[in-house]
Amino acid sequence: MKKQKYIIILAGAAIIIFSFFSMKALSSLKENPKPKPVEEIVRFVKAKPIKYDNVTASFTANGRVSSKSEVIISAEVSGKILEGNIPFKEGQSFKKGDLLLKIYDNEASLNLKAQVSSFLTQLAGILPDLKIDFPETYQKWYNFFESIKIDNDLPELPEISSTKEKVFLASKSILSNYYSIKSNESRLKKYSIYAPFIGAITQANVEVGAIANIGAALGKIINTTNLELDVPLKTEESKWIEVGDQVVVHDESGEHEWKGNIIRKAEAIDEGTQSINVYVAITNNNSKPIYKGQYLKARFHGIPLNEVMEIPRNAVFNSNEVFVVLDSLLTKKEINIVKVNEKTLYFNGLKEGADIVVEPLINAPEQTKVSIIR
Repeated sequence: MKKQKYIIILAGAAIIIFSFFSMKALSSLKENPKPKPVEEIVRFVKAKPIKYDNVTASFTANGRVSSKSEVIISAEVSGKILEGNIPFKEGQSFKKGDLLLKIYDNEASLNLKAQVSSFLTQLAGILPDLKIDFPETYQKWYNFFESIKIDNDLPELPEISSTKEKVFLASKSILSNYYSIKSNESRLKKYSIYAPFIGAITQANVEVGAIANIGAALGKIINTTNLELDVPLKTEESKWIEVGDQVVVHDESGEHEWKGNIIRKAEAIDEGTQSINVYVAITNNNSKPIYKGQYLKARFHGIPLNEVMEIPRNAVFNSNEVFVVLDSLLTKKEINIVKVNEKTLYFNGLKEGADIVVEPLINAPEQTKVSIIR
């Protein structure tokens, strides 16, 4: 039994040893795999050849609409306030010549008529003397007397021909009474307040039936036809524009557009905004209404720039650096920025013909291999 047992153990060991050397021999026959080459990553970028040109540029800035005429209505006479042709309420629009308010004027009107009647009596009293002492002037004064109507303003005085005639008229108080009546005619007109332009009431301080005192502010009106756009500009932008330049104004959506022109330009910087205010005149119309306080955009034209190229602003980093493609590799270059717009800028300072990257690149270091997309 022992002999049989040893035989089995030796046979098993022989099998194991044979298997080990067989595996080693077979593995030596197998070829080692070749290492794969590292693939070079190429990034695609948008780029354009640098080419300079002379251009006429424009830029856009935001502004706020204000009325060209904003008037505070004050009472120049006292009396009870009567209703005009329109309700004197905030937001009420009106046309030029509309009666906004009327102050009770019956007493003043009657006093004026009494003055005119007395003046007629005076004139009637001097006409016989004029006929005798100044026959050559009698007819003009008679015609003047005939032309006076109680309900109308006095006509212009006839021309006084001589010093003697002037002394005679002054001694009869004709001149002083005439100008006193003219003064009261002017005062009577102040009882009626008419609209000086097309506009709207923005503030109403009184009600119909109240008593107006001299100097009291009755309300405020604005001109809604002739408007201004107050546009604050950076100092580097303001140097490009002049009074009289044409401007295109449009709303935020760009749906509506108006033509305007620069009417004023501030000579000093606003301390609060560090900008220079420019005022653009625009005309309102019914088809495309503009409202006081509305924000609009103004597009300024006519800025001559020589030997420049326009690229997107987001293609520039670190204030004035860009990527240029040289031998298929990204290379940083500094540019000279001539003018900055809302979304683009004009530059020069690089050699023409080189390819400049015109899009923002994220995590793209120098010497990155790139392929250009035109």
